[in-house]
Amino acid sequence: MVVFLMDGQSAPARVVRHATAARRLRLEVPNLQWNEALGERLERTFATWPGVEEVNAEPRTGRLLVRYAPEAPLLARLRQEPDAPPSPSRKARLPTQGRQPRPQEPWHAMTVDAVLARLDGSDHGLTSEEAARRLKRFGHNVMEEEARRSRLAMLGSQLATVPTALLLGSAGASVLAGDRLEATAILTVVGLNAGIGYRIERRNQELLASWQKLEAGAAQVLRGGILLTVAVAELVPGDVVLLRAGDVMPADMRVLEAHRLSADEAPLTGESEPQPKQAAPVDERAPLAERASLLFAGTTVASGHGRAMVVATGADTEMAHVRELVAQESAPSTPLTRKLGQLDRRVAVASVGAAALSAMVGLAHGRTGPQVLRGAVALGVAALPEGMPLVATAALVRAMQRLHARGMVVRRVSAAEALGGVTVICADKTGTLTRNEMRLEVLDVGDGALELSSLRLRPDAVLEDAPTLALALGLLNSDVDVHHRGKVLEVAGSSTEKALVSAAHDAGLDGARLRRDFPRRDLRERSEGIHYVVSVHHAPGDGVVAFIKGAPEQVLGMCERSTQGPLDARKREHLARRNDALAADGLRVLALAWRRLPGDEGAAPTDGYTFIGFVGLRDPLREGAAESVRQARGAGIRTVILTGDQPRTAEAIARQVGLEGDTLTPLELAEMLELPAGELAKRLDQTSVLARVTPEDKRKLVKALRARGAVVAMAGDGINDAPALQAADVGVAVGVRSSDMARAVADVVMANEDLRSIMSAVGEGRIVQDNLRRALRFLFATNLSEMALVLGAGLLGLQEPLTPLQLLWINLLTDTLPGIALALEPGDPAILDRPPAPPGLPLLSRPAVKRLVRDGVLMAGVGGVGMALGGPPLAFGTLTAVQLGYSAVCRAPREARHNVPEDGEWRLPAFVGGAAALHTAALTFPPLRRVLRLPAPTLLTFGGLALGLALPSLVGAAPAWGGQAVRRVRRREPRPAEPRPVMPPSSLLETSP
Repeated sequence: MVVFLMDGQSAPARVVRHATAARRLRLEVPNLQWNEALGERLERTFATWPGVEEVNAEPRTGRLLVRYAPEAPLLARLRQEPDAPPSPSRKARLPTQGRQPRPQEPWHAMTVDAVLARLDGSDHGLTSEEAARRLKRFGHNVMEEEARRSRLAMLGSQLATVPTALLLGSAGASVLAGDRLEATAILTVVGLNAGIGYRIERRNQELLASWQKLEAGAAQVLRGGILLTVAVAELVPGDVVLLRAGDVMPADMRVLEAHRLSADEAPLTGESEPQPKQAAPVDERAPLAERASLLFAGTTVASGHGRAMVVATGADTEMAHVRELVAQESAPSTPLTRKLGQLDRRVAVASVGAAALSAMVGLAHGRTGPQVLRGAVALGVAALPEGMPLVATAALVRAMQRLHARGMVVRRVSAAEALGGVTVICADKTGTLTRNEMRLEVLDVGDGALELSSLRLRPDAVLEDAPTLALALGLLNSDVDVHHRGKVLEVAGSSTEKALVSAAHDAGLDGARLRRDFPRRDLRERSEGIHYVVSVHHAPGDGVVAFIKGAPEQVLGMCERSTQGPLDARKREHLARRNDALAADGLRVLALAWRRLPGDEGAAPTDGYTFIGFVGLRDPLREGAAESVRQARGAGIRTVILTGDQPRTAEAIARQVGLEGDTLTPLELAEMLELPAGELAKRLDQTSVLARVTPEDKRKLVKALRARGAVVAMAGDGINDAPALQAADVGVAVGVRSSDMARAVADVVMANEDLRSIMSAVGEGRIVQDNLRRALRFLFATNLSEMALVLGAGLLGLQEPLTPLQLLWINLLTDTLPGIALALEPGDPAILDRPPAPPGLPLLSRPAVKRLVRDGVLMAGVGGVGMALGGPPLAFGTLTAVQLGYSAVCRAPREARHNVPEDGEWRLPAFVGGAAALHTAALTFPPLRRVLRLPAPTLLTFGGLALGLALPSLVGAAPAWGGQAVRRVRRREPRPAEPRPVMPPSSLLETSP
């Protein structure tokens, strides 16, 4: 329980969910339910709090949703109630695996040596054997951020649907009409549907739980002095973790070393500014926000780097103590959720309307009250596609399973469908399109590229020899951690700086000696608009020097001379052309410069430097990057590259992957966003590269594309991609080495680094869309056939062709098994050879509705013929059979089933065969016949059953059924050249999802 001030008084609330990554907090407030006045007061109160972006009171549920900015001191205003008893179920939600509650140690007040002694560790980390022992003792470093739904809650959610509510109402009406058997049957069907839905949801929950460790990410850990990448779930107290900017803290840790280290602790303490961190202890009584020697789970490294030792994991962390529940808040309703909700409402209206119409017709024909009520129940049951929720869930969960088999974790179930609508993929270049494994390829100190393998350096005269100075500058100006694994050098840091340091070592320079000779006294890293790094060092002989590396256009502007003399306009032009030539070859080009400083000078100046030369680094393309771009183009999806490189380098990469179009800089992007809507849309459609990009620029471009009407997938792996990942329709974190922040905000996490997996995911999303349309077409057409038959008989004054119990039997056979089988079809093998469906396209378009109405009327006609020939029993047999046969018309293209025979061919025939066997048993097995009130079968009964099963396929094979000839003529008309999906053969009931 937390409390906050409202109108000068303390008000209690309970934290229901808190998504720190999405910055969404949901509170349950006493007395808010159905109290709109209190809701307005709460909204006014929270709206005045700093950093609160949106607040919505929900009087219907008694809850309050708050969205806040990253710097908002929200938790500081929600203080824990001192005497609030702990939740009795809390420990049950935390998989401690035998972990015993640890005493609260004052880690922040202990010296580094005392911490090492207390945890029996060392600054070289634990041995692998000791880490394994501690893992058994303390359990995995995993805290379930949301309590698993109980089995009862999952079962209850299956009953809380519109179709189920209407069926329960029908059961009540049957009881009133004296039809206890029908009421029992309705309740049985409800129970069966709920049981199937429960099983699917439970399977989904098990999948998500099994993926939790993969989502948790990995950490750079020292084990026995060796740098290893360890799953966050396997961290234990005593582990030494290496930290860099952008890392999300995997546990509570005591700082051992800090180099300009600061952390964003707003999610925990409410402090809006990053807090500096240090290895020195602080006062034991220091409040949480002032414990500068500690790093807390869930917070983020804002700048610098360092080492820290894990002191608490899982349920023992401070974040676990502060929050009652920390969960990934459900995303706003997706297009699929909204479309299914609309269908639910329309089904409810249709069901109630059909029942009312049946009642009016019955009264008009002078029927008794029970007869009218029985007819209304029958028509209401006929209108309900009971299998619709099961079909949608089955399709989405199946897509998640398929994607997981390809190394992708879908963190939101609805994202599996959203992928299918993607029209633009924005891909970060470094680490996404490329390997993020830079290597130094060119060193040019004024006379062209030097042969790196034959360099003869002068380590004793670093400042006098240009090649030696260039490589030494790259090493000293880089912010990396260097370790040795035996004789192998291990460098941890950015890929660019790792490449420079490794090249210097490979050329024969001694990094440790250089750092002793040129100790660093200051470092100014890149920032918004500043694309270079400046470091200040003491030089041998009590001098002070400044080294600079970065964007050539900015570094050259700070230089007055080169190693060969003053820089005049001609020499600057020559250097600019050289930079362009290197960049056009796809190299990342950095300029190097230096100058001496007066010994008492503070910050390094921005002029007076001597230009040393260029270094050209190459980041190889990932395997499959070019193919994925080509595949996206074939699928009607544009690709836009986002990169911090200069425009020429970015254009070279774009050419390598086969992209054509305009290259923009942030300034040009800002100017473009000011254009009128029509011209802006045209420019956006022509953009293929955004260079010299910042995180904010990435976010702006994604939002502009979405405003244009595009469905955007953002693929990235770094902290600088996080804003764009969150702004996109679908955020994809690429690779297990992607940053913790990128993984936290992404909708999909790729375990592998093959970008072709993204296109596989898009294909799966399209298969979900197609299968949902197939299944919904089947469900609505078959239910419409039942409504048409029952209503038609009522309008003609005939006897009821089907009782409510018989309709329930039909729906149980046709809505559930064939519907789920259609939702699990493998899909068109040419699914990526066609453009994506328009974003606003409904699940059932107007032409599709016309087709299913026609199909439903035709099936009702088959049932009517059966009724004319053999009365209601034959109508029951033939209508059920023709519905089962109709499922073959709605299935996936034949090419898809043949492409994946083991997964595509057997399911629908098996499900339909099983349903047909059950239906045959209903027609022949005496106990079932008595329940369904059917007479003994005749030859006509079996003939109707066989004809109904075969009729849809037989009629579909006829060359001139209905509008078939017209459709064939139309297909001969010239059409725009665009990829089309491979369609199955036409049939009685025209095929297309």
